Amino acid sequence: MILYTIMPMEAVFAEGHPRESQSGFLEMDYMGEKVEVMPLSNNEYVIQRVISTSLKAYMNPQLMPGTVIKGKIGS
Repeated sequence: MILYTIMPMEAVFAEGHPRESQSGFLEMDYMGEKVEVMPLSNNEYVIQRVISTSLKAYMNPQLMPGTVIKGKIGS
């Protein structure tokens, strides 16, 4: 694959996701699936998106974006 861009190589091949860290979103495991959340208050988060290869995760209403969940990062 050839990628034509004016961006420096460090930005294209950077480790992690700087866009996510600047926006305040976090990744956490919830109900066995990886989700991206936005912190609200102490141990409360709003699901922003599901990051999974499992089709069941996308059909689970408990993982729907906008759902408020309680938990700790990594739990």
